[in-house]
Amino acid sequence: MERDRIVNLLNDLIHVVEDSHMEYQRGAEDCPDEDLKALLNDMAAQRGAIVRDLQLQVATIGGAPEATGTMMGQAHRMVEQIRAALGRRDCAAVLEELIAQEDRILERLSEAGAAPELPAEQRRVIEGHAARIAADRDRLRGRLRAPA
Repeated sequence: MERDRIVNLLNDLIHVVEDSHMEYQRGAEDCPDEDLKALLNDMAAQRGAIVRDLQLQVATIGGAPEATGTMMGQAHRMVEQIRAALGRRDCAAVLEELIAQEDRILERLSEAGAAPELPAEQRRVIEGHAARIAADRDRLRGRLRAPA
């Protein structure tokens, strides 16, 4: 796999994980439940660490790492701000959206990790991040299903 293709693939992952990072921060701001707020802030920090690790991977192979989320992610956050202002964004809605977002990220990570020419080091990094995100998604599902 040529370097530019690997850089583009990793930068695409940076964009979607940064969207997740910002959405976790936003979710923590919107939830009045202090335990859930702490969990979401922790997960936001983890997503930030994943972004930094992916940026390091890009730099290691000689590319220019991206630093922002996607335009779709930005548009989505604007919609969520409107919902919150209208009182339509409770903790359950935040959890549902985060779970759906994590499913989308896991799909992107799976596609990236399946690229046959991806170097072993970057594949290992992607697989490790996918395992972490899957575990966090499952924790969110457990919180969503837990009695209030």
